[in-house]
Amino acid sequence: MKRINEIIADLKNRYRNDDFFSNFAASCRISPDKRKQYQIYNKALMTLDDGSWQILKEKSLKHYRDHREGQRKQGFFNQLNEAFAYKYLTNKGFKNIRFIKEDKKKRPDIEYMLEGAKFYCEVKTLGISNDEISRRGSGSVYDGKVYNSLGEGFLNKFQKAVESAWTQIKELGPEGLVYILMRFDDIALDHYQSYRKQLIIFSKRQGFKNLYIKIGITGKKRIFITRAFSGSQEPCVH
Repeated sequence: MKRINEIIADLKNRYRNDDFFSNFAASCRISPDKRKQYQIYNKALMTLDDGSWQILKEKSLKHYRDHREGQRKQGFFNQLNEAFAYKYLTNKGFKNIRFIKEDKKKRPDIEYMLEGAKFYCEVKTLGISNDEISRRGSGSVYDGKVYNSLGEGFLNKFQKAVESAWTQIKELGPEGLVYILMRFDDIALDHYQSYRKQLIIFSKRQGFKNLYIKIGITGKKRIFITRAFSGSQEPCVH
């Protein structure tokens, strides 16, 4: 895992008293699931050109201490998730894909080209809810009905993320792609088909377009809405 090992080495040099990755190699040998997840990250990171890798690595190091109660290093992993969008754009055959350096302005994460025109991609991560963090930390058993559908709070968070992403994209150009990595409270994804339907209907009502949703790190589930709903026209969904 060349680039994962490289960034961990840099983290250990910069944050010498932090123990998050102290037993990384041993824990990956013990846990196949953990090893698989970091291998997936590394595969995405390996698609980056050297310049983009340096930008993303520095962003990840900068946000390493951005914690969320119940989820350590969330800011760090949110930055790494941007590599999945870069990989997606590469696989789709776009040209001149590169990361944009972070500064005080709210700009998109990635620039890419299509037929000589520049486009922009903003990446957002939507994690599990605060309620779910509390449930997992309590050790109690909960009624599975709490996972039956996506709540209003989640959908509001989703809407704000998409709208914020487009605001950032439009700082540099009119068109692009919003890429969202999404994790549900329902870790087993037993209700995924219901969630998928909800997200498509909600996106249709909000007029979202050019929106790619990747579900989790290890799976292949995704939703791609390519155009906004207009009149009797249905959104194009993959």
